[in-house]
Amino acid sequence: MNSSRPAAPESQLAIGNWLLVICCSIVFASSLSAKEELVTLPERDSVQLTIYNSEDLTLVRERRTLSFKQGNNRLQFSWANTLIDPTSVEFEPVGKDAQDALEVMDVSYPAESHEMLIWTVACSKPAGYEVEISYFTSGISWSAEYTGMVNAAENAMDLTAYVTVTNNSGEEYEDAEVRLVVGVIHLVERIIDLARPRMPAPQPPQVPPMDKDDLRDMAKKTARGGEAQGGMQRPKEIQKAGLSEYYIYTVEGTETIPHSWSKRLRSFEIKDVPLKTVYRLEPDKHGPLFTKVLEFKNDEAHKLGKEPLPDGLVRLYKRVSDGRLGYMGAVASKYIPKNEEVKVNVGPDAECTMKEKRGSLKKKDLTFRNNRLVGWTTVEEFETEVKNFRNRDVEVEIHRSMQGLFEFESDDAWERHDADTRKIHFTLKAGESRKLSFKVTTKFGENAR
Repeated sequence: MNSSRPAAPESQLAIGNWLLVICCSIVFASSLSAKEELVTLPERDSVQLTIYNSEDLTLVRERRTLSFKQGNNRLQFSWANTLIDPTSVEFEPVGKDAQDALEVMDVSYPAESHEMLIWTVACSKPAGYEVEISYFTSGISWSAEYTGMVNAAENAMDLTAYVTVTNNSGEEYEDAEVRLVVGVIHLVERIIDLARPRMPAPQPPQVPPMDKDDLRDMAKKTARGGEAQGGMQRPKEIQKAGLSEYYIYTVEGTETIPHSWSKRLRSFEIKDVPLKTVYRLEPDKHGPLFTKVLEFKNDEAHKLGKEPLPDGLVRLYKRVSDGRLGYMGAVASKYIPKNEEVKVNVGPDAECTMKEKRGSLKKKDLTFRNNRLVGWTTVEEFETEVKNFRNRDVEVEIHRSMQGLFEFESDDAWERHDADTRKIHFTLKAGESRKLSFKVTTKFGENAR
């Protein structure tokens, strides 16, 4: 998907949908139609995208080597047809020599255009210098997804993670270093709104709970990735770096991401991730049948746990008898912290069954007022039989919900799940069955007060 574009003509400069030109004359005419000597700029030396998904926000940092003449130089920046936040655009010389020789004297906003600014840059020592132009833009996003290939015993899987970067910002980014931020930020104003100002000149930026300098500092703290490794001949390595409550994933090498394109990158692939199969009965959620749930944890015991995992869709597949892939199930997982468990419900499974019968029902403590029954208590006894028809051991989890003011009694190892639910978890050997018995005493009406 990498692409290259022909060099800009000498008479003009077109860089995506925005324009950088240097005007070498010391006197700047007030009209944009005034004749100016233009210098054709080279292509970007580098560009870096740090994508904050939670607020449709991307920090762009690009570097170019520009030729400056003695005196004042004019540098024009336009954000027409893009979603760039004009209040965030910054110009900075790179390196001591450039910082000593260059100084931004002023920034002006021509009346003839609401989508342009001009820096006046004074140069004390004419030469070529590297500069960095940074800004925030909207319209670039990323998403994560996970594919698990489950083995025949359903006790392990090969887990592969992908990230897909989508660019709808109006600008094209060639050979960009891509960094993905896992975490949530909150801005007072959205960048897409700032990119379309109503006033002729850009307004002062709103200061969010985390300001732009903080975000820029965050972006600078993560090490830059390696050089390009021949396209997609091998999976891109994604470096993960912790930064406060945020994690930054840096994709190895560089990627070209044209406007309106999406690019899918492989994040990691881990073999033989331990997998647990649990038959779970939750009538309130999934009806009266057992559902098969495949579980794994984001921890070291499951060969994971080095960092939180981004939000994403987890899909599980299994090879069937003829060698083809069989789809098992999926779950849209939220942000997965370290040590968090992921549960994928793959649907009802008749290889584990349960039969329940009520042994007795008694009413007692009847309370009457004016010949009306206003309070009573019921005592119910149940017997449940669970059977495993599989040829291997399985884990079973049963949830039992009650209503009202009740007492739950059993000689089995039931535990409290929430105020209205008790649950029991045990292992059932191949072909084995187990009987459970319990008693529920429930108070109604005035007896429940």
